[in-house]
Amino acid sequence: MNLVAELIAVANAFGADPEYSRAGGGNASVKVDGVLRIKPSGVPLATLTADDLVGLRNDVLLESLASEVPTEGDPVRVAAEKALVDAPGGRRPSVEILFHALIPDALVLHTHPLVANALTCNADAEALAARLLGDYAVFVPYTDPGVPLARKVAEVRDAYTARTGRPAPGVTLLGNHGIIVSGNTAAELTERAQWLTATIAAAIEAGTVADQAYVIPAQAGIPATESALINIVAPTLRGLLGNPERLAVVTSDASELVRSVTTTPAGRAILADGPLIPDQIVYAGSLPLVFVPGEGDVAAQLTAAVAEYAQTHGKNPIITVIPGVIAFGAGADLASAQTALATFTDALRVARDANRIGTVRCMDAAERGFIENWEAESYRKSVAAGGSAGRMTGKVVMVTGAAQGFGLGITTELLDAGASVVLADLNIDLARQNATELSAKHGAGRAVAVQVNVSDEQSQLDAIAEVVRIFGGLDVFISNAGVLRAEGVMTQPVADFDLVTNVNYRGYFLGVRAAAPVLAAQHAARPEVLFDIIEINSKSGLEGSKRNFAYAGSKFGGIGLTQSFALELIEYGIKVNAICPGNYLDGPLWMDPERGLFVQYLRAGKVPGATTVAEVRAFYEAKVPMGRGCLPSDLARAVYYIVDQTYETGQAVPVTGGQNMLN
Repeated sequence: MNLVAELIAVANAFGADPEYSRAGGGNASVKVDGVLRIKPSGVPLATLTADDLVGLRNDVLLESLASEVPTEGDPVRVAAEKALVDAPGGRRPSVEILFHALIPDALVLHTHPLVANALTCNADAEALAARLLGDYAVFVPYTDPGVPLARKVAEVRDAYTARTGRPAPGVTLLGNHGIIVSGNTAAELTERAQWLTATIAAAIEAGTVADQAYVIPAQAGIPATESALINIVAPTLRGLLGNPERLAVVTSDASELVRSVTTTPAGRAILADGPLIPDQIVYAGSLPLVFVPGEGDVAAQLTAAVAEYAQTHGKNPIITVIPGVIAFGAGADLASAQTALATFTDALRVARDANRIGTVRCMDAAERGFIENWEAESYRKSVAAGGSAGRMTGKVVMVTGAAQGFGLGITTELLDAGASVVLADLNIDLARQNATELSAKHGAGRAVAVQVNVSDEQSQLDAIAEVVRIFGGLDVFISNAGVLRAEGVMTQPVADFDLVTNVNYRGYFLGVRAAAPVLAAQHAARPEVLFDIIEINSKSGLEGSKRNFAYAGSKFGGIGLTQSFALELIEYGIKVNAICPGNYLDGPLWMDPERGLFVQYLRAGKVPGATTVAEVRAFYEAKVPMGRGCLPSDLARAVYYIVDQTYETGQAVPVTGGQNMLN
């Protein structure tokens, strides 16, 4: 039997299940030949490999646990340094190495299961454990992590043995923390964890739901629709909780769980009394901001509420809750914001279920204060967070028409530069496929897809609302979606002219109309920050295009819109510029064998004497002084230039290899 393989299998299985582990929380270890091999801090259980494990001499750890000699610095770190055998990548071992060392079983798994924590986070936890689990588990009251917790685990296990004459069982409940399951095979750990969950779940299901809604202040100031509320609160929070270099990402949850539990005694405990477990403190903060809008300016009220919270707590809130309506989670990026919000909603569920079998117990000020100031938890969070670096780091960029062509190329370039991107497209299946592949390469939440028909007003509004729901807002809106139908003026069908005009011209207007209020709200909250709207125009917007009048006309009009929007929106902190690229000869717009421009131009006779697609391509390449078509990387550099500028708006920037020059 390969014990290391057994450990990795069970750790990965439970780590991938949010019922047991959130944000990589928990840890796992195996003992082989006197060496404890344990998960490093910041490495998720779900992705743990044998090569990640940190090796420590178990006997040295046990000696450190028993020693009463004071240490310089955190005693857990001192013990780890003495016992260290190897540490791949220089990673620290889990902060809970000592209770892993003292449990004699070969395999030890520590998780924070939601169902089990309805019992561990309960004022009646010890009695409930005795009634529901008998001698198949031991309960350890809440104890500060590190040496104190390990010693308390040892004390409780020894007391069990003294009382029963048997070794302590393979299930240990940690008050306001989680569970430990141990054994000598992955099957034993799995069986014990599943038995525990099933037993407590049955008690929750049978319990009387005692939570009755409590009275909350009148909410007459809340906008009539959830979308309208999010469009005010989320962008305002983005500005208030970020900084001039990087606004926060603010994601939201208006699920039935949030709406119902936040107006009950269980919810009130989470909102006012404190957190349930250490991970809630680390990822979601000890206490949320509870915001109840009144009559008048909701953004101004929220600004005052955030300032009051910061003054009281010495830091900005991570979670903001409008009881009975919605919750918001903030982070440096989408992954951290989603983790914060999910950790908070997990606490709501645990509190609800705790009150079904007893009375929820929150951590008190001293208990949570220890976690808030414990360096080991700060280290774990910083390692888990990781992060990207680049000139667009922290920017949320929405690109329409991003499923393919220039749009997809731009989003790929922006991701490489550190941005988070929204691929907005009518072809939502292709956009989602690309977003999934891009996120797999660049990190969870870095690329998302939303569906939009740019020529439809409601579709544009819905797409922006979805972006605000996910990210809280955006920094750059790139109107890229476009179509081209080449034909002579005497023969082009009116339907083709209308299609080009509706997508290229009307679509740009509708996108700006939907995005500008969100950007303006962010600027109101953070006046020193400017935001960007960029139209991907064309060289055809700078000069007429023979037998391509519909496209050229829409692009000329786009520059007129750009200049007009720029004059109007700068007072709201929004710069509006256009980029006029040359031909992307390698993109699907040109290369598609049925609808591509090479084929269209060949059929329309735009290139005199051309009889093949190759001749059409050669003709267009010869028109460019730099001898090639425009590439997405060329466009991305123009985007960077525009975003970097603080004294430029209303411009049309040519990126044509010298084919078009301004005069």
